[in-house]
Amino acid sequence: MPKRKLTYTYRLPFFTGFVLGFEFMFWIIMWQLMSIFGVFSPESSAEILSFLHPKFAWLFVLLPILMIVFFYQLFKRNQLVNNIGSINTLHTFLKPVATRKVFWRYFLIRNAVVFIIFALMQPALGTKNVQGQSNGIELIFAVDISNSMNTRDIQGGETRLEVAKRAMNQLVNQSAAARVGLLVFAGSAYPQLPLTADKEAAKMYIDELNTSFISNQGTNVAAALKESSRFFSKQRTKKVLILITDGEDHEGGLKEAYKAIKNKNIEVLILGIGTEKGGIVPRDESPNSVSLKDELGRSVISKVNLTMLEEIANNLNGDVILSNESFPNVSKFLTQINSKSSDNLVNLDFKVKENRYQWPLSIAILSILLLFIGESIPKPKNNSNDA
Repeated sequence: MPKRKLTYTYRLPFFTGFVLGFEFMFWIIMWQLMSIFGVFSPESSAEILSFLHPKFAWLFVLLPILMIVFFYQLFKRNQLVNNIGSINTLHTFLKPVATRKVFWRYFLIRNAVVFIIFALMQPALGTKNVQGQSNGIELIFAVDISNSMNTRDIQGGETRLEVAKRAMNQLVNQSAAARVGLLVFAGSAYPQLPLTADKEAAKMYIDELNTSFISNQGTNVAAALKESSRFFSKQRTKKVLILITDGEDHEGGLKEAYKAIKNKNIEVLILGIGTEKGGIVPRDESPNSVSLKDELGRSVISKVNLTMLEEIANNLNGDVILSNESFPNVSKFLTQINSKSSDNLVNLDFKVKENRYQWPLSIAILSILLLFIGESIPKPKNNSNDA
């Protein structure tokens, strides 16, 4: 067999074409796979692939940088060879090269980088059952979403409901509650989120709240208390209800509601949002919304009824905080929720997303091993091939 001609330069068009062609095919295939698994259609009823930490996707900018580094190194090698010129001089201090071998080296390094990034993004597919124990605290928010909660009498010009959401998220993040639930009320009360150990889901429901959820307007505090008393579990746990409202009750019937709360031994904490001076009630939550009008054509004014809130708290042996700040100080509530935790532990059985980071990480490790093995194999003397 005749000896193949040795070459000391890389075929840059060959290398560039292979790299770009491979990248194009790879991302087309990835796009199709992600489409099949519902990454771009979260409403799909099929098994959905999601990423727990998609923020790491920005690291894919390393790919074009890697391409440029490889191309630059090959270009500089070719430039050096062309400047020397003489083949008799080259073979004394330079070794022959093979473009395909450099491509495979790039391919393995590139795959290790790509699949490490996918592992960092933590793909999740399917769910798994998780069992655990908790201190047994159940926390339910009863949130007023009547039109008056759109009033902007808060420092900074935010709506009362925006501030209520911020306070609830802080309580979810910092309380020792094992499970969190949510109900909303205006002229009537409705469950929004059953008790769940998934605090991320609870915060998602909280963030989506708005005053258009209930068409039956008003502020029926009694209905909220009654519905809350049925919302807790029957387990022997510490039960805490946080009532969030501006305190303008229009319905009455609180005595029966007090009885329902006391029968379940529910601790009640009340967060009043707004000012006693009040503000104009807009038609919706948009900043430039026109005001609501009464039957005489006057703008409706909403004022926090602190007296009523204190009356509810006194009847239920609870506490009340009134705030008109953008970031309400709820440390008093956190102290009460987190103290005197239930002595008995509660067994929890819930589902969480199955993290599949091992799959891309395995491919990345395999690529690194193959690269190490390939670089460790001794090169045959005078038998380099640029095919």
